[in-house]
Amino acid sequence: MTQNKSKRGGKKGNQNARKHGFYSTTLSPTETCRFRNIIDVEGLDPQIALLRVKLQSSLQYDPGNRRVLREASTLLATWYAAEYRLDRTDRNYLKTVIENILETSFIHHSLAPTGSRT
Repeated sequence: MTQNKSKRGGKKGNQNARKHGFYSTTLSPTETCRFRNIIDVEGLDPQIALLRVKLQSSLQYDPGNRRVLREASTLLATWYAAEYRLDRTDRNYLKTVIENILETSFIHHSLAPTGSRT
């Protein structure tokens, strides 16, 4: 008697990432406009554009939220690893570098005078 193993990952229609993860909140009208402009004008991949919009929003509304940094760096490293077929070591190194860059940006942004923040 053989048992069929279920496939990894969420089942069809699973909304867990939408409810609890990095993509959990919807974009505001302003963020949606920013997202579309990034894709249309700059030609960035939609996943990267969404990360950018979410990070900008986090910087503006919740600059102390380190969870966003960790999740964004993980998502970005995973995307690049798949795009450029990086091995696990390179992906982990890339994640660390991205996280450090984002952390530096958050620190720089939080120290900047209020009028100079974007």
